[in-house]
Amino acid sequence: MLRIGKGVDRRAVRRALQKPGSGVTVVYDDVLDGEDIRETVAGIRDAGMPRAARALLAWLASHPNTPEDVLRDLGRETRREVLVSLAMNRNLPQDMRQALLNHADEDVRDHANHTFSRMKKH
Repeated sequence: MLRIGKGVDRRAVRRALQKPGSGVTVVYDDVLDGEDIRETVAGIRDAGMPRAARALLAWLASHPNTPEDVLRDLGRETRREVLVSLAMNRNLPQDMRQALLNHADEDVRDHANHTFSRMKKH
């Protein structure tokens, strides 16, 4: 089990993701702030980006408190789940928003268009 919230650190995330088994149960405590999200993503990377972390990574990509540097890092992902979730994040910088609106993957473009068409700034 992985418990994330205030004070989560990358070592705890890495340990939880590297345990034998095909998945991990994630329990959310409190509201995540930017540093908590940064540490969680770093822990996922330190664990080798296991398949079991895909849903968590995608959720963090769409989280409104995800810091810009983490959003940009996630924007380099090739996994559709992460890119579609990024496309649902209304706090993306303008250049990332445009990149997703013009992405080669139709699902990514559709999600970005749906999200950003409701905003005035795209």
